Amino acid sequence: MAAQLQELPAVVALAAPLILVSSLPSDLTADQQRRAAVAPAPCIGGERERRSESSVDDGEIRWTDKTRYDTARKHALKVWQFSGARVKLRPDSATTVNDLEFRDYRGGTGDRAAVAQYVRDSGTAATDYVRFNRDKMSGRSRAFMNSAASHELGHALGLCHKSGRVLSLMWTDIASPPITSPQAVDKANYNALWR
Repeated sequence: MAAQLQELPAVVALAAPLILVSSLPSDLTADQQRRAAVAPAPCIGGERERRSESSVDDGEIRWTDKTRYDTARKHALKVWQFSGARVKLRPDSATTVNDLEFRDYRGGTGDRAAVAQYVRDSGTAATDYVRFNRDKMSGRSRAFMNSAASHELGHALGLCHKSGRVLSLMWTDIASPPITSPQAVDKANYNALWR
């Protein structure tokens, strides 16, 4: 768990670990965070944002899906195609190479088990994965699932985790209520990476 969030109650571990928190983890109000979050924010824990760590190939991500969480997948794809988005998110076809696959797995319900995760395969023409843990996703709200899917797609776009000092979809935690789409800082980081 990220050091800046230790004072908050951990309820559900997602990837790396992403947890559910009861309120915004900052001494700033949500309104103050929204106004302040217009410039790119630094990564936490030594992470870096790199195009080479993304699933993007030639300005697009070609995706397939083998998941029961189609609503969350569709939501994530939609919210990352905001006005001005440079990376195109398109379904794979018979004439393209699959860059990203949405897939389910059974990962258990323990405290350390992820709800969802982005798995990067660095091989040439390899497929990366956004994986949903069916054991942890079962029974969750639509907003919770949308948040998890959108967060992991952010990683597939090359974004890293952000500090609780900025309002971000890329926190290591899911807030209550969940953040379900890229915030101003997420778009700023995306635009800095994909200008």
